[in-house]
Amino acid sequence: MRGQLSSLIRSKASSQDLQACYSPFFKELARIVIGRDDIPVPSTLDDARRIRRLWSPYSSVDVEGEEDDIEELTDYITTEGEKRRQQEQQKYELGPNIRPAVKAAWKTDYVGNADDLLQGAVDSMFIGSRDKDYANFCAIIQGSGTGKSRLVDKLAESVFTIPIILRPSEDESGFPLGDVADGRPLVNNFFCVTFDVSGSSPLDVQRRFLKFLLKIITFVNNWIDDRKLRPGAKHMAADWREYLGASQSSPRSEMYAKAIDPSPLEGFEDILNSSKLGADELQKRGSPMFGNGTYEVAHAHFLSDEIY
Repeated sequence: MRGQLSSLIRSKASSQDLQACYSPFFKELARIVIGRDDIPVPSTLDDARRIRRLWSPYSSVDVEGEEDDIEELTDYITTEGEKRRQQEQQKYELGPNIRPAVKAAWKTDYVGNADDLLQGAVDSMFIGSRDKDYANFCAIIQGSGTGKSRLVDKLAESVFTIPIILRPSEDESGFPLGDVADGRPLVNNFFCVTFDVSGSSPLDVQRRFLKFLLKIITFVNNWIDDRKLRPGAKHMAADWREYLGASQSSPRSEMYAKAIDPSPLEGFEDILNSSKLGADELQKRGSPMFGNGTYEVAHAHFLSDEIY
């Protein structure tokens, strides 16, 4: 493809044709630099020439000016990525009928040590349940606007967290806003989908949610693999939290869109179709992948403080 780009440059092709040629390379570069590939693809002839010099099967920097090319493209990607993040944050904060004080509270410094108390409680629950047949669930119960979501978000700075906010679109005053997938609220688009009661069973629902979770774990593993290529990463939990951003951000929406995609997951093609797979077999099939996801988090280049 590098040769194709050179031919397009020599023939003075249009900027659209140049972009179409080097767009896959640029998107992959953006994923390595900042972990997202929705950055606007540069379109000038100088950009095309710069990318052509970098588009080589060799990793060593041996082309005159290549270091400058890398720096300029990296600066562009970083700057555009920050613009996208700020735009998403602004859109998020302008949600309908949300009290300004509630939105402002998410920008102020966290007060108190409730996150330490929650982490201690989760640690104790986890340790105490290792030899018991109990699932690790806990509820945080308090009135609206008292900081339940902010507490979990604060904990996510040190504990690897996959947040899901199930708030329907009809709720125009609640904050944070509900997560979306394919442009629709996740709670309506997946969790509250009506089943044909006569033709389904509890096991059918288990298969559906297992597939949802397995696809999220796949998304996380891919993010970790990409992250290993990026310089300067220090704290996995905090980096993951920053990458996902607020609810309805592009990365979170992409993750949940992939999670609810009906296409089969490699290695688990028969999960939704086989009536012979019982609950025990589903657990047996899914456990190794969840274990691998935990391993990936724990053994990436930089460790977070805790992993759940």
